[in-house]
Amino acid sequence: MRVVVNWLMWPCLVLLTACGGSNTRDTLDDERGAILPNAQTLTCSTLQLARGSIGSGQGVQGLHTQTLSGTQDRWAEYVEFAPNSSATCTYPLPTGVSADTVVAAEVGVNFRGPLKSEMRWLFEAWDYTTSTWVIVGDNAFALSWKWSATSLALPSPARFLSGGPVKLRYRTESSADASLLDLLVVRVQVAASDAGTPTDAGTPTDAGVPTDAGTPTDAGTTTDAGTPVPWEGVSSFTYQLTNYPQGKLDAIAASKFDLAIVELVRDGSSGYFTAAEISALKSGGKQVLAYFEIGAIEEYRPEWSQVAADLKLGPVDGWPDEQYVKYWDERWWPIVQGRIDRALAAGFTGCYLDMVVTYEEIPANSAGTNRADLARKMVALIARISQYAKARNPAFKVVPQNSPELIDDTAYLPVIDGLGMEDMYWSDDVACDASWCAENRANAARVRAAGKLVLSTDYATQSAHVADAYTRSRAAGFVPYVTVRALDRVTVNAGWDPQ
Repeated sequence: MRVVVNWLMWPCLVLLTACGGSNTRDTLDDERGAILPNAQTLTCSTLQLARGSIGSGQGVQGLHTQTLSGTQDRWAEYVEFAPNSSATCTYPLPTGVSADTVVAAEVGVNFRGPLKSEMRWLFEAWDYTTSTWVIVGDNAFALSWKWSATSLALPSPARFLSGGPVKLRYRTESSADASLLDLLVVRVQVAASDAGTPTDAGTPTDAGVPTDAGTPTDAGTTTDAGTPVPWEGVSSFTYQLTNYPQGKLDAIAASKFDLAIVELVRDGSSGYFTAAEISALKSGGKQVLAYFEIGAIEEYRPEWSQVAADLKLGPVDGWPDEQYVKYWDERWWPIVQGRIDRALAAGFTGCYLDMVVTYEEIPANSAGTNRADLARKMVALIARISQYAKARNPAFKVVPQNSPELIDDTAYLPVIDGLGMEDMYWSDDVACDASWCAENRANAARVRAAGKLVLSTDYATQSAHVADAYTRSRAAGFVPYVTVRALDRVTVNAGWDPQ
């Protein structure tokens, strides 16, 4: 049933700006799909209805985070608006944020309802400079009665912030049907602070050899790890782990991507990238994440011989030269710590942590406990990494890959700066439409709604699949990249990636 009949009828709260429609501009004043990396998310504090009603027992909390996809219907997680409704949400600005500090803004939406051709639902913002409601979007982006997410730009944002809190109005003049919102937030991008200079990320001699990067004391100073780099300006990224031409990063340096994920070890076994090489990437305007695993180890890694046999838990499915490890064992920490030290000393912006999925893939009793405890142990390891790294460089970023459901652990979000996801929409040109795909997208959206950067990597080569991945990822507020699973090249998708 699309229309639920047990409405909670609200009295009409007449707002001077909400009940009239004659001064509303009837042209779309937006650029759909706008993405704001590193934005602050504002949530609705009050919801007032000028007419119509919402569902019984529902409230503003259902608009704060995106949790639903497909045709999921969990009553407490969204707000259902009756036909012919008009509602206004108010979004107070955080402390320290004002109209003159915001350089960009957008509305984040997750909608389920009729097609625009059947019934038009409008998203409007109050313009303090003209005292009018401005249409910033409608449900043209949405599929018929499937959860559809998008971002709607708020151009020239000062006009929506200069006279008080941001006000959004959601309404329809039609009585055809109801509609549902699982997300209605405002994201604001604040003016950047100092992003560092090309010369502050270290010299070729201060971090490039194994002997000077292995201890906590030589990786934590401002001279050899760089100055803090704000987590901003990331609307594109590339991801290459093997087959660097001549063992160098020149192809990545020549690209126009904002961020690059590269191996900590250029050949996987001994050739660590140096501070000079990472500094060269950063001097071109890129942020650079060091890739390494925290839940498994390959036989060719330089630390392989240091990992005791009883710490290994058997081969990773499909990767016979890679073994799961007891990541909760204290003997594993020196391996991880050494990798963090090298990333810090080489001046990487942060680390990109793979094999978080180990907690899901090993037997549930591997630690003598259960799956939930394995999840807590993985969160504890990520927290330890974050605390260790940030004690030495507060600007160092920690970005785990996959397992977005860890957001259910309250200790997880505070210790990560972003999330990387694979196979969000396409897996080697096969559509990701299993139930776990939808769950991953929904949980990743919760991470994004919490203000974290979400990078989505899909594996496809067919142009229609590439376009689909970029379109859907950007609509969800993620930063997309589509390449081949070997991650052995810099892929530049024409029309989608910067050139």
